Amino acid sequence: MILNTKTSFYKVCFDSMQLGILVFDRNKNIVLANNPSAKIFGFKPDIILNIKIDDLFKNTNVISDFIKNPQLKKYKSAIELTGCKKNGDPIFVELTFGKMEYEGELYFKILLSDISLRKEKEKQISHLNAHLESELEIRNIELQKLIDQLQKSLDKEKELNNLKSTFLALASHEFKTPLSAILSSTELMSKYADNGNLEKRKEHLSKIKLMIQRLNGMLDDFLTLENIEKGIIQPAYNWFKLSYLSNQISKNTIPFLKDHQVLNVKILNDEEVYHDIKIITIILNNLLSNSIKYSNKNGVINVKISSKKSAIIITVEDYGIGIPKSEQNLILNRFFRAKNAMYYPGTGIGLNIIQGYIANLNGVISFESTENKGTTFKIELPKIICNEKKDITN
Repeated sequence: MILNTKTSFYKVCFDSMQLGILVFDRNKNIVLANNPSAKIFGFKPDIILNIKIDDLFKNTNVISDFIKNPQLKKYKSAIELTGCKKNGDPIFVELTFGKMEYEGELYFKILLSDISLRKEKEKQISHLNAHLESELEIRNIELQKLIDQLQKSLDKEKELNNLKSTFLALASHEFKTPLSAILSSTELMSKYADNGNLEKRKEHLSKIKLMIQRLNGMLDDFLTLENIEKGIIQPAYNWFKLSYLSNQISKNTIPFLKDHQVLNVKILNDEEVYHDIKIITIILNNLLSNSIKYSNKNGVINVKISSKKSAIIITVEDYGIGIPKSEQNLILNRFFRAKNAMYYPGTGIGLNIIQGYIANLNGVISFESTENKGTTFKIELPKIICNEKKDITN
């Protein structure tokens, strides 16, 4: 037995140490243990000497590796292991390994301390940190949402300001032109009234009427846009033949064609449909007005109207100035005007009104365009199912 000549003094010193001390041989038999080590594992001092070192630890590979390779660097510093108390409860301990020789035999020693309380505190701190990180993440998400909402509000405010500026610029220009023409014509009419030139007076009177109609048209567009947004305009469905649209186009569009412009209208199948003929006519009038405006005097405009199983299909094709590719994604935006359209009169809300009407009918608008070659707009309106047969609009 090691230290079989030890004195009571050494025994007292050995047992009064705060750290636990365990000494074991190559076979892992505990040959020496002080009172603190026995207390840590819940054994009586004399009982702990009857067990193997492996019985005190859950991970016995560390002990085995230390016996084989005590010179390794990792065993020069403290190691944390999970121990096993006499009653089976786990216990966290911190170990410092060492070796020694006595009477030609190699022995291994462990200095150990109970760190269960520290590990429990670390666990609590870890849980608290995890909770705080989770709370922080939630707060960050909420903060980001708030920032995004504020950014959207800011972007919307900027967009509104830009729209206001664009509207004022367009409105000022578009209203100024007819108002100036009216003022000029009234002055000339006064002049011709003095010399009795009736023909000139009639000419300028017609010009005044035309400019007033133009002003009314612009005001109607602005009011229509507002009414669409407010949901005031609701569809009013009636039965009609598709050929009726051809008659409407002829009546509303042909008088406004430029010299030598050609309008071709094809009804591919003259079917009876149940839909809002008024809104469809307005959509056609607006599209054709643009085609006439942006096509040259010899331009050709083609309109095709057909009925499929579930939709009414309308295409309006022209060979005018087209839409620049870089601006096609903006062309339906309110007040937007393509750079090549700035030399033509307009407010930039016509296509936006068309889009609003089509959305009101649950339809879809699409287009293909090449600058300086022309544009084709396609309207798809879902058919409305109606079991009640009504009079067909003439």
